[in-house]
Amino acid sequence: MLLRVCGVKLAVAGFALSLGVQANEAPVCQMEWHNSLSMQDGALNLEFGGESFMIKPSGQLYFGIHKVKLSDDQSALLADYHRLMLDDLPYTLSHSQLIDQELCDRVAMRQAKESEIQSQIPALKRWQSVTLD
Repeated sequence: MLLRVCGVKLAVAGFALSLGVQANEAPVCQMEWHNSLSMQDGALNLEFGGESFMIKPSGQLYFGIHKVKLSDDQSALLADYHRLMLDDLPYTLSHSQLIDQELCDRVAMRQAKESEIQSQIPALKRWQSVTLD
């Protein structure tokens, strides 16, 4: 997975992260990163399986350059996800070396939102950025 926020990159190559506060403590949680995700010019870019999607702050979804027709509820769901990611990506980048309870909670929220997106938007039925083990 590649996270990009304001030109800063964090590469996570699809492996499980299981770091704790100290090396001898049990990990707070274990995460497995999937797909690529970036934020550029206010748009959230999702890449998976050779496909590229973009979510605008308004919740409008694009497949490549093509606008995807969405209901108002679907657009609202994607706008919520966009807002979540605006807050979540900088936190995730700043905590890439230390997995704490807040990061685990944020990942759980992101996973729940992505599950909701998968169930309501057919074009994104396979999208997920992270899973908790």
